[in-house]
Amino acid sequence: MKHVTLKKFLAFFVVFLLTFTQITLMPKAAEKSDKKNVVVYFPNWGTYNAAHSSISVDQLPWDKVTVINHAFFEVDSSFKLNSTDSYADFDKSFPHSEGWDADKLRGHMGEYKYYKSQYPNVKVLISVGGWTRGANFHAMASSSSSRAVFINSVVDFLKKYPFIDGIDIDWEFPGIDRKADPNDQFDKGCPGGPEDKQNFTSLLREIRKAYNDNGLSNKMLTIAAPSGYDKAQYTEPNVYAQYLDFINVMTYDMHGAWETTTNHHAAIYPNPNDPSGTSPVDIKNKYNTDSAMRLYMDTYNIPASKLNVGTPFYSRGWKNVVNNGGSLPGLFASANGAPVGTWDNAQSPGGQNPYFKMKELEKTSGYVKYRDPYAKVPYLYNASQGIMYTYEDEESLTERCDYVLNNGYGGMIA
Repeated sequence: MKHVTLKKFLAFFVVFLLTFTQITLMPKAAEKSDKKNVVVYFPNWGTYNAAHSSISVDQLPWDKVTVINHAFFEVDSSFKLNSTDSYADFDKSFPHSEGWDADKLRGHMGEYKYYKSQYPNVKVLISVGGWTRGANFHAMASSSSSRAVFINSVVDFLKKYPFIDGIDIDWEFPGIDRKADPNDQFDKGCPGGPEDKQNFTSLLREIRKAYNDNGLSNKMLTIAAPSGYDKAQYTEPNVYAQYLDFINVMTYDMHGAWETTTNHHAAIYPNPNDPSGTSPVDIKNKYNTDSAMRLYMDTYNIPASKLNVGTPFYSRGWKNVVNNGGSLPGLFASANGAPVGTWDNAQSPGGQNPYFKMKELEKTSGYVKYRDPYAKVPYLYNASQGIMYTYEDEESLTERCDYVLNNGYGGMIA
């Protein structure tokens, strides 16, 4: 399907947010906004991938978003900021590449430079890490000297590319020692330990100080934060929030094919019939958007306007789903494994399809669409094939936008 379909949906999404205004609380140094935050990830690898519509920077709806998170850079083995794809980011030829001389800018960065000249109020941040590229966060953050290596490289980068407005730290997750997925060649794992709790705070504090000390006080610093209270407890949100412009709460990926019971990966509210356990982790009541957002607002005392709600523009799915009947067949049903989605690594699938692929499946014979009246989100179930997909659609997105507006949150991240 052509990229215009995804673009139209993104436009549909942001129109809700841009209709309303609110002052967002930010650090003194940061620029205030009278609009809701509309944050989107741009995947640098998508330019090679037909399943990502071979996306390029010019396809972004620059007139509708407020922040673009360029995904992903990483902390390299020397603890410096580095691109995960230097060719796509700095060398590949795009319509606004400046030329082939050494001092000319090409790649995604060249496109950002051009579009920032056309849309100066849109912020472009470098997102560091992500699920597969967090291998060196723990070691980098472990001492003031190693943190300084990374921070100095960030300062150098922002001075060299002044059209970039800051960085987003996507460490998944401090305090947790996660091994690499042996079936995913791109997954490097993410080591962690209890010392991350204070070291993560120190990293954010020292980045903010470096901004201020180097004439970069106008640059932004944001993070992607976990939706699970069991993961957030290994950090200090009530302390580190003061150093951030805002926090993107990852209110998605709460359930997936690593489990053997189907569920919603981005429920807005809990369903009392959810069979998930309550101990040692209260998944049944806490793994939903409302609980996650209230954790940061009520438990950690972070202003609602500094918190962005996540919306997934992709599915998660299960195969071998047992038809459990009832009014919501295929939900909370026994399952095993995942179908291979168009965004998946076939060796380690998660049933991940882009939104426009889910729209095709809605019209595909055998698939029936259901809506959970409690969670306020949809799912697709094919009983004959034993496949179930959980995802976001227009109605649930409307519900999520209303949730943001009614509770005074800062905006949304897609």
